[in-house]
Amino acid sequence: LGLSLLKINNSRLINLELSALETDTKGRVIASPRVVTAHGVEAIIEQGDRVPFQQATSSGATSVRFVNAVLSLKVKPLITFDNQIDMELTVNQDKIGESVSAFLPPAINTKQVTTKVLVENGGTVVIGGIFERTENNIVNKVPLLGDIPYIGYIFRNTSKRDDKRELLVFVTPRILNERLNLQ
Repeated sequence: LGLSLLKINNSRLINLELSALETDTKGRVIASPRVVTAHGVEAIIEQGDRVPFQQATSSGATSVRFVNAVLSLKVKPLITFDNQIDMELTVNQDKIGESVSAFLPPAINTKQVTTKVLVENGGTVVIGGIFERTENNIVNKVPLLGDIPYIGYIFRNTSKRDDKRELLVFVTPRILNERLNLQ
């Protein structure tokens, strides 16, 4: 797990780049939430699933409990005297892992990046470093013929697929005027 950090002052350029990546199917915007907070007040955005599992009680009965598997962003902004924003940022990505028992909660695989960054009002900071890599061996075969010993290899094809993904989080803080009417 490595941390990538990039500060950009032109948010319009980023929007164009993201649109181009989506058009070329080389990138995908998962979500674009917005949150309003105050100087020194932590804000949290979460999106994900509540995963049910059965748990045995001391009486022998079972009850249903839930564990969370979410993608979350925590931000605590501090506005400097020259109208820049000093932010503490934490990005957390949970994924449901394998369950070892029907009565135990499933494993939650967690990846987290925490950083502190100073950015201009309206500038964008990009946080990366949450990587995922999956390798799959794919076997395509002619039914029955691909399973015949010694000659079955003629009727089947094995290929390897290696997928790499990186989650990038773009944060663009803006200082709102107190007189601004939020409707």
